[in-house]
Amino acid sequence: MTIEIEGKTYKEVKINKLVINGKEQGGQIISADETKSNQELNVTIYTQEQLEESNEAT
Repeated sequence: MTIEIEGKTYKEVKINKLVINGKEQGGQIISADETKSNQELNVTIYTQEQLEESNEAT
């Protein structure tokens, strides 16, 4: 799936790992404990590698 925002096209990717303030999260949801004492979060998102499917016969 793709979406266009302000003339740029973005495609949907699956999240492999989510790191909040240097700690890996168990899922894909940022816990309230990470946000209650901080006004700013450092978020790193690792995505799953996607293989392009080709319809060409080999």
